[in-house]
Amino acid sequence: MEKPSTSLDITPPQPSASWRQHPVTEILVFAGIAAAIFCALALPIAALYHLTHTTIDPNSERGGLTVEFCFAVAAVAAYVIVTKRIDKRTLTAAGLAPVGFFSETGIGLIIGGGVFSAVIGAMSTFRLYEIGGINAYFKPLLPLALFLCVAVFQEVAMRGCIFQTLERRWGSGIALVASSLFFGLLHLGSPVEGLSTGEWLVGPFFLAFETGFLFTAAYLLTRRLWLPIGLHWGWNFFETSIYGTANSGAWENDPNTLFAGHAHGPFLLTGGSFGPEASIFCLFVGFYAGTILLRLAIRRGQWRPAHTRD
Repeated sequence: MEKPSTSLDITPPQPSASWRQHPVTEILVFAGIAAAIFCALALPIAALYHLTHTTIDPNSERGGLTVEFCFAVAAVAAYVIVTKRIDKRTLTAAGLAPVGFFSETGIGLIIGGGVFSAVIGAMSTFRLYEIGGINAYFKPLLPLALFLCVAVFQEVAMRGCIFQTLERRWGSGIALVASSLFFGLLHLGSPVEGLSTGEWLVGPFFLAFETGFLFTAAYLLTRRLWLPIGLHWGWNFFETSIYGTANSGAWENDPNTLFAGHAHGPFLLTGGSFGPEASIFCLFVGFYAGTILLRLAIRRGQWRPAHTRD
């Protein structure tokens, strides 16, 4: 005979685990793991600098390379951990397939440099940018390494973790807009000297629609991170180390630039002390290039609706 049910037999309802599977939770977990790894790398380096009485300026090429290298290693390590342990996905599905590692990164470097050169060309046409001379003592290796680390860190975080996590829940459209806007906010650093509050906000806003959109479209085209990493690398290197303009209000490499170039003119045409990324030329060229890549990606069937799994 079946035992009658009592209040003691009632199992209390289990708390919903949906919050653990929410994209925001996963992004926060990635950020927490990356922060822990960054501290584990950066603190011993900072202690070594302190013991050797060496100062590190994060705004210099050498100091910036040290900081960005730690960011890049932390982002990659955290992304691999989240991908394999939490998402249960392969590295290929996460955009880290070995195929295209060299070719797509190299092509991206060339395209990124070419796209930014188009911006400088447009500015030069309207006499908003002038080249004063060529630096015979230009040393490219340090800035090349620096901006590669910047590209790896930001692309793994943006197009790797954030975009893909949002896309698996809400589809490519929402993920594209949200991750691009977040990419712009990432560059909302300290106020730039010589700019009003409104001008200071223009740069990050434009970045969302020029480079954020462009780099995300590059990821969608191949479903690998190598092309956007190369694009980001080439864009920053040419902007700062070839043409000598400011990068998001910082990283102005003069005197270690190939050209002694100077931009002058209205803020919306040159970006002022923020750099050309806050100009309408960058906005138009970057958005146009991103539109081309996005159309190619859609033709390849790379656009995904919501709730699509790898």
